[in-house]
Amino acid sequence: MKLSVCVITFNHELFISESLESILRQETSFPFEVVIGEDGSSDLTRKICENYQIRYPDKIRLLPAEGNKGMMRNFIDTYFACKGEFVAFIEGDDYWIDPLKLEKQVNFLSTHPEYSICFHNVMTKFMRTNENAERVYHQDLGRDTFTTVNLIQQWFIPSASVMFRRYPDFQLPDWFVYCKSGDIPFLLLLSLRGPIKYINEVMSVYRVHDKGISTTHNGYNKIVAMIYIYECFNIHTQFKFAEFIKSAEKYEIDRHYPKPVEKKVDPKSSPGILSKLMKKLSVAVQTQ
Repeated sequence: MKLSVCVITFNHELFISESLESILRQETSFPFEVVIGEDGSSDLTRKICENYQIRYPDKIRLLPAEGNKGMMRNFIDTYFACKGEFVAFIEGDDYWIDPLKLEKQVNFLSTHPEYSICFHNVMTKFMRTNENAERVYHQDLGRDTFTTVNLIQQWFIPSASVMFRRYPDFQLPDWFVYCKSGDIPFLLLLSLRGPIKYINEVMSVYRVHDKGISTTHNGYNKIVAMIYIYECFNIHTQFKFAEFIKSAEKYEIDRHYPKPVEKKVDPKSSPGILSKLMKKLSVAVQTQ
């Protein structure tokens, strides 16, 4: 099998059909499989996936979870069920817009065996409350080849764009399952096998909406989650990248630490507060 498409989905009933249709519209010179990890959704996501599996039994494999395993366990199980030489990743609320996306990425990785990962530009679609906008994710990255150090310095790979080489001996460390974000530690680990290629073409859409996992990645939660990933990776690589990881942790703290808000007192809503304070001070002085 040349390629597996790894799909993880949970409560994506509004989006999963468009995501799967975009996969099935891909024009390739090779066969590929679609492996869906459906994580016990409480909406109609599983039913929709089951219908697609019935319609495309030779292409789609559905891995329905008993209950809700959680994002990380669902990703791990779905990834290790993939059989392709290469794996393309997509979440059930994103979709692809270039029918030749898979062909382009497979062609590159097939002819450049030293590369471990290939990604491309995406369109970000903002769909949160009171938001309705689209923006190209990257304006100019300035280069098309990246390394582990670049990933540590600042994250820049949209998950809906990723394709990577499936190494038969690639294993995930025990700490991976406790990460709050899967793509960052996974690609960091994979990048140790070889450089990363960027294709400057918009070939997919990354949705930002109220029910997306990114809504929980902010403030203290984001800082703790990222420091956990960086410190685990630091130990895993025997502190080879310690200098860069220290700078990355500082960046996360500076960027996500909640800024204190000065509470201003409205004199109109608190009349005489200053005079009351002065009166109390005057009484205290007189009693001494």
